[in-house]
Amino acid sequence: MSSAISFDTLEYAKALEAKGFTAEQAEALAQENKRVFNEFAESQLATKKDLFVVKEELKQEILDNQEHLNQLENRFAQFQADLKIIQWGVGILVIAVVIPTVKALFS
Repeated sequence: MSSAISFDTLEYAKALEAKGFTAEQAEALAQENKRVFNEFAESQLATKKDLFVVKEELKQEILDNQEHLNQLENRFAQFQADLKIIQWGVGILVIAVVIPTVKALFS
């Protein structure tokens, strides 16, 4: 795999020669630095493919979370419906039992 980021070995070697390195030393250092740089870039920098994979994984996670949210919303709606039934049941109980009992106590 070639690196998308270039490392100009000729320019680097010329800069080293200007600092007093021999041509052979400058060339050797330039080649080794290019190798190390490319090795680092390939192992540590994300590629477009890496980013695409992460993007797809995030999309799937969001969809999965949306499904869980929908399940929770459905359960909450069922809970609210059950609560209404209980409220009606308590209301009927009050009418059927408590009111006649209170009437009997005060009559």
